[in-house]
Amino acid sequence: MSSPRSLTTAFLAVIPVLAMHMTTAPVEAQDPPPVAEESEADTVLVPTGPAQPDIYLADLSSFDGLHYLSNLENVTNRPYVYDNQPAFTPDSESLLYTAAYDDGNDGQTDIHRYYLASRRVTRVTRTDESEYSAASIPNDRAITVIRVEADSVQRLWRMTLEGMNAELVLRDVAPVGYHAWGSEEMILLFVLGDPPTLRVADVSSGQVQVVAENIGRSIHRIPNRNAWSFVQRVSDDEAWINEVNIGTREVNRIIRALDGGDDHAWTPDGVLLMASGGQLFQWDPELDRTWRRVANLDQMGLTFSRIAVSPDGTKIAIVGQPLRDGN
Repeated sequence: MSSPRSLTTAFLAVIPVLAMHMTTAPVEAQDPPPVAEESEADTVLVPTGPAQPDIYLADLSSFDGLHYLSNLENVTNRPYVYDNQPAFTPDSESLLYTAAYDDGNDGQTDIHRYYLASRRVTRVTRTDESEYSAASIPNDRAITVIRVEADSVQRLWRMTLEGMNAELVLRDVAPVGYHAWGSEEMILLFVLGDPPTLRVADVSSGQVQVVAENIGRSIHRIPNRNAWSFVQRVSDDEAWINEVNIGTREVNRIIRALDGGDDHAWTPDGVLLMASGGQLFQWDPELDRTWRRVANLDQMGLTFSRIAVSPDGTKIAIVGQPLRDGN
């Protein structure tokens, strides 16, 4: 069904006000073990230097086919230290993300876990190497990460949610930049190169197949479908969000990406979200012919990039970075 123009306009008008309202009643979740709490020694803040991205968390709701954001809050709040790559855990009660320990350019990064109910942070990995891009493994209390090893090779590693028992997943596939699980055995990989390639890997057999080139970093499992989504670039200002079938490896176009952009995410009911500048848009394949604006947060002076939606569809995490020199 479609939403009346007047009703949609009215809701959009209040989005900036709702978005700036601080969360006062986060959902329930189990607290982390006290021994794993973040301490002052874990975090070194750099008071000067270029502004780095932070992670913003908001409530996500929908009415008459259109999604809305409210209670937007900066949950990392380290303006000069890199916090990025949010990913919800399967129970929707916590958020995994990549955190740096300097200005985020050349230093150590580890995986952190933010608990929505208590707003407490734990440090999942404590290694000599750097870890990025955490993702939960389907039907397993474990995650995979991209680890930058001692010789600077980037490969996929598996470990528990507590950062224990780390083991290499695909020994012969490198350098891996990003990944998304499709099932317990099938995984989609962004492999760096010129051009970067999209590869489907069977972790049980080790078989790997290249399915696309000239791709972007944003890759996701499409809810309720046996497929992943990814962005493929046609030119500097044109890109398409495509899908690749997990079983057949067939690739098809879904919709043209906004402004040649990359970062997108799916709601549990199959609505596509994408950021452009300080605005968020949606495309519902059952209702929309083109992109519709969900929220205009330009007044915050941020540009948004990566997006993650909780599996229960009630929360959205967005990476925001201050615009430089007012641009």
